[in-house]
Amino acid sequence: MEKIVVTGSCGFIGYNFIKSNASKYEIIGIDSLNNAYDENLKKLRLESLNEYSNFSFKHLNLSDENQLEKESDIFENVSTVLHLGARAGVRQSFLDPKAYILDNTAATANLALNVKKYKIQKFIIASTSSIYGDTGVNYAEENKDELENPPSIYAATKSFGEILTNNILEETNTVIQIPRFFTVYGPFGRPDMSILRFIHWIFTNQKVIIYGDGEQKRSFTYISDIVSGLNKLFEYNSSGTFNFGSNETWSLNEIIHIIEKNLNKKAIIENRERAMKDVDIVLPSLKLSKSVLKWEPTVGVEDGISNTVNWYKKYKNELKEIKFKYDYEK
Repeated sequence: MEKIVVTGSCGFIGYNFIKSNASKYEIIGIDSLNNAYDENLKKLRLESLNEYSNFSFKHLNLSDENQLEKESDIFENVSTVLHLGARAGVRQSFLDPKAYILDNTAATANLALNVKKYKIQKFIIASTSSIYGDTGVNYAEENKDELENPPSIYAATKSFGEILTNNILEETNTVIQIPRFFTVYGPFGRPDMSILRFIHWIFTNQKVIIYGDGEQKRSFTYISDIVSGLNKLFEYNSSGTFNFGSNETWSLNEIIHIIEKNLNKKAIIENRERAMKDVDIVLPSLKLSKSVLKWEPTVGVEDGISNTVNWYKKYKNELKEIKFKYDYEK
């Protein structure tokens, strides 16, 4: 059985990818279980993953070279490293830039060095639509121009992670693939992301915090579409950068309206000052993903939200202790 390493294994995307592929690969999951958002949700995911016999877990901070050195034998006989571990969020990156530099840049460099050392065949390094900034009416294409002027600290750390990886592995035979994700949501999602927060706040009759007027639009992409995109990368054996996003964009106000219909409840809106470096619209170009990988999203936002609402209702007791607000939002 093929052996792979998945970092960020207790994160949203890592958890869902492993669940979908636990019978296909021998999977070593790595996660620091940091406090970027509520650790209780990460532990809940880990409990679920530990039920799979082909899954084993290492509690590691990849930015710590000493920790990684002690456990570096986990990379022996590994065919692919899927690097999903990161600290996400534009607004929070301005509050704690050092943590983002360590978790997104230093950790990625340390991992790439081990990929090189162990001559691993493929390195998939997850990136983000945040590096594109505000696209306006234009579609964000997978070129390198935007890396020269990333619009936030979070985007800068992810962009530099891409650049470091390409430089470290330049003279190797390792296939480097960079998926750039656009606003991922769904069951077991991050509690700091808008859709899950909105569901929780509306369901529990709390104020729904919106930064700005709610007309900013995003390419909301359902988690199963992201997992299917990653599966396509595992099948494709050449280097490349690919956007994984939805064909449509929806405003936050439109998202709230869909959630209201699903819950049959009215949201209590609290508009706050627009967040730093927040953008109006991000549109992905899917030309490469469609033509090269034969991938495109299949789950529309209305179906995706319905699935997420049903999941939330099922797990509402387990989610009672999960924090859906940052300390600075109180």
